[in-house]
Amino acid sequence: MKELIELANKIKDKKLRDKTIKMLENPEMSNPEIVYTAAKFDEIPAWVGLHHDYKGGQAEHTVSVAKIALDLAEHFEEDYKAKINKDFLISGALLHDIGKVFLLKKSGNGWGFTGLTLDHAHLGAAMLFAKGFPEEVIHIVAAHGGDQGQQGANPRTLEAILVFYADIADTAIETAVHGAPKIQFLLMPEGEEK
Repeated sequence: MKELIELANKIKDKKLRDKTIKMLENPEMSNPEIVYTAAKFDEIPAWVGLHHDYKGGQAEHTVSVAKIALDLAEHFEEDYKAKINKDFLISGALLHDIGKVFLLKKSGNGWGFTGLTLDHAHLGAAMLFAKGFPEEVIHIVAAHGGDQGQQGANPRTLEAILVFYADIADTAIETAVHGAPKIQFLLMPEGEEK
């Protein structure tokens, strides 16, 4: 959680910074009809059976996505003179997967699913909307994609595009380096077997 808060502290707008930190530390749904217990954001895996599938994987993934998005922003500001709102970028990157705290739960020695049918991106966007986040940050979360980081994505701002691609890159590289046999197989040179 420390690295997440350090990144959040780079947000210059105090109101947005405070909201972002509060949501990271204590995510909550405001709909009394949907009752799921939130898991701790810095303890959950990023996803079960896919990328960052270990305790704390979500926090590691989130820090990486924020750093990649910031690095990309620096590049495009320098090379293309792009105007990127770093406050929106950081907040959106840090909160892009916040909805997952209600989709994942501790199950025996590992993690499983709670049964919530809402996609984490839609749920996260609804949570931020209910808490009065800026539309631009809500859009980043809503547009970053479905459960695979792509389905349903429709980023329409530079900040949302940067988070979308940072998320995909981090997910794919971590999976290729640490584990998913399907991805490893696709990346192996032709003729080689594992």
